[in-house]
Amino acid sequence: MSGSRILLLEDDEDVAELLVLVLRGAGYMVDLAVNVAQADHRLAERDYELVVADWRLPDGDGIEIANRAADLGAKTAILSGYALQMTPEKSARHEIWMKPIRPTELIAAVERCLGKPRTPAAN
Repeated sequence: MSGSRILLLEDDEDVAELLVLVLRGAGYMVDLAVNVAQADHRLAERDYELVVADWRLPDGDGIEIANRAADLGAKTAILSGYALQMTPEKSARHEIWMKPIRPTELIAAVERCLGKPRTPAAN
């Protein structure tokens, strides 16, 4: 897969904007999807090293996108304020990150998955 590209699936515009800003500022290349349909489209277009998906979305379940991404070889994380309600059977394949997440915690979690970015972000 190409260098440290992340797909972020987040339907809350303000949260998405902040997370993208933080990740790009740390040097990662980030594509944003705001719903399941967009995320499916992006997964079909490009390979990702990491897919971070919100769990509860207006048009579906972020775990389904994370499962597809994992099947394609990506590392995956579910980001949710409802993580304690997830069953282990649903979430076992993925890292679970709680919302709200501080920028420093987000970068640390991504670095655990991917390491530091290899090249400056060129989104």
